[in-house]
Amino acid sequence: MERKNTFVNGLIERMSLEEKIGALLTLGFSGVIPRRHIYEFIEKYHCGGLRLSTESRVFGSYVDPKSNKTVVNVQNKTGYKRTHPAPVCTASEYKAVLDELQAVARRRPLSIPLHFSFDQEGGTSADFFFGGVNLFPKPMGLRATNDPHLAYEVGLAVARQSRAVGFSWVHSPVLDVNSDPRNPEIYTRSYSDRVEDVCAYAVETCLGLKDGGLIATGKHFPGRGHSDVDAHFQVPVIDVDRETMLSRELAPYRTLIEKGLLPSIMIAHSIFPAFDPENIATVSKPILTGLLRRELGFEGVITTDSMTMGAVATRYGVANACAMSLEAGADLVLMKAENQLVEETFAAIRSFVESGRIPMEALDEKVYRVLNLKYEYGLFFDRRDNDTPPEQIIADPAIRRLCDAVAQRSVLVARQKEGALPLREEERVLVVEQMVKAYNSFSWHPGILFDHCERYGQNVSYLETAYTLDEEDKRRIYEEAQFSDTVVATNYFIRGSLCNKEFWEEFIEKTGKKVVVLTNTPYEEISIPRNAENVVVTFATSPANIRVAAGALFGKVHPEGVWPVEYHA
Repeated sequence: MERKNTFVNGLIERMSLEEKIGALLTLGFSGVIPRRHIYEFIEKYHCGGLRLSTESRVFGSYVDPKSNKTVVNVQNKTGYKRTHPAPVCTASEYKAVLDELQAVARRRPLSIPLHFSFDQEGGTSADFFFGGVNLFPKPMGLRATNDPHLAYEVGLAVARQSRAVGFSWVHSPVLDVNSDPRNPEIYTRSYSDRVEDVCAYAVETCLGLKDGGLIATGKHFPGRGHSDVDAHFQVPVIDVDRETMLSRELAPYRTLIEKGLLPSIMIAHSIFPAFDPENIATVSKPILTGLLRRELGFEGVITTDSMTMGAVATRYGVANACAMSLEAGADLVLMKAENQLVEETFAAIRSFVESGRIPMEALDEKVYRVLNLKYEYGLFFDRRDNDTPPEQIIADPAIRRLCDAVAQRSVLVARQKEGALPLREEERVLVVEQMVKAYNSFSWHPGILFDHCERYGQNVSYLETAYTLDEEDKRRIYEEAQFSDTVVATNYFIRGSLCNKEFWEEFIEKTGKKVVVLTNTPYEEISIPRNAENVVVTFATSPANIRVAAGALFGKVHPEGVWPVEYHA
């Protein structure tokens, strides 16, 4: 590779082996209050960046929702109560935390800045969910608007709000073509099951992110849409022939690479027999170096997905897999566990370098790609707008209007029995609302659907349940439903958890009640009861989409979403 950036080349010449290894590590920071080990990551291990998980105070183990067994145990002793969420802070409070950590990094001998990476795919995939931030639907919800330009506007809005706080590297967009409607990991995280739609909307998203100064990451290469297995718990084998992979899975990558819109790509923890029948893509040289670098001509940063996920961790061991991935062609390792695995990973990579499995020239090339990308996005320089309060950006009327418009244009009525909708103002309505996540701020909290329904109906009652119904929840639903004409049943699907499709199928069959199912996916295989006659698809459980869904139930808002996939339940 040609290394033209003299500034970055000068840094690499002065870096120690330890600093070079650290530059290739994205380590984890859970919660919003950094403890001593976070500073150690920066000062002792010279980490290049932090993966921010603001919702929980401790990075959790992977527990298979079907068997309830721990697949990978990555937790260390913290003294924390595991069920207690992280504090909800303001955007300015969190900005101050990131500014402090960045200042610590800039005091290192070479003053190499940190990158702060995060997930902000849409809906519940939102590491930046606090401070009244405007939240948009998942990618399939953007496709449901039937307007690719809105994907650009959303990408720009996400970037503007996020950069104002200090986030710099987003693990989006998802480029998987969701060709298997049973897919428990990708589902609405994909724009569509149509290749041309994924390409069109991803191009606009990446343009928006780029114009907003946020580093985009296409994932999960070479494509994890054709699977009914979740890589967080098992090893997916994407048994698709090479010709189909090239024309379907790889089409979005080829399009975005040719347009220069993919600064980084994240690798799938899956096996692709068409390219390498033995190894998970994350550690596969034929896929990373052969397919992605040589065949597709990608010159940007290759990053791994979380190396503690069950698929890769159980097969190779976390620390060893991190080193193997760099050996195969990756540039950046995502290792979120905040425990002894950091030291083990650092030692494993060093061993690979010292033994020659990762040649020094290859190591320098990886460091160059990472540092050059930071340089291109201005991370080495103080931003002029760094002192702008993030609340000022979040409150921008144009972003507020965009959020409302996208919500109205993404929510859709998928099924409707004649005369069932809209609900009448005097109708006795029971809203059964799942506890989706631990978000509990003024703008996004449990009961938000009920709050909006109560504004329209005179006789609306509320029943709050666990995300996955327990026996007490089921008993209470049957009891409370007796006093209602209509039950509004939320049946959301979030990866890593079991939803309640079978329960609602049984409830509808047994009671004969009018039931309106509110769900976030268009898939009967995942979340829509087969016998549900009335279904509203939200594509997000975040505030704007729930507000529109409530208005649609009572005929006060006209949802404009169009069916976004070839699949039909």
